[in-house]
Amino acid sequence: MISPHAALSALLLLALSLPAPARTAPQDPPSLFPQSTTPPEPQRGYAAFYSPSLEGHKTACGGVYSPSKLTAAHRSLPCGTRLRVTNIRNGKSVRVTVTDHGPFSSGRILDVSYEAARRLDFLKQGTTLVKLEILR
Repeated sequence: MISPHAALSALLLLALSLPAPARTAPQDPPSLFPQSTTPPEPQRGYAAFYSPSLEGHKTACGGVYSPSKLTAAHRSLPCGTRLRVTNIRNGKSVRVTVTDHGPFSSGRILDVSYEAARRLDFLKQGTTLVKLEILR
């Protein structure tokens, strides 16, 4: 029978003779939206605008809707994404920040704030064909 002291010594010698585990640099957790080396293709589709009567309502990103800000709602882009939105019919463009999720009406890819729609010049029409480009 081996004494407890001898067993402990044997284990210690064994542990010291094993190679040290490889050390690796800490890695960032995987991103839900991995950075690509090539910008995503622009999206094309219809946009509408939020009614000014929604002023003060909370957005999905935690902010408060203001018709005078340059903001937008998109179904899949994360909060804070910056976009260039171009009205294909007249060539006017504006930079907006995604602050909400939507639109939830079929056939539309974006809802923009009242001010963004004014600058894109489609308030009278209510909707327009747009091109979306993600800004880096």
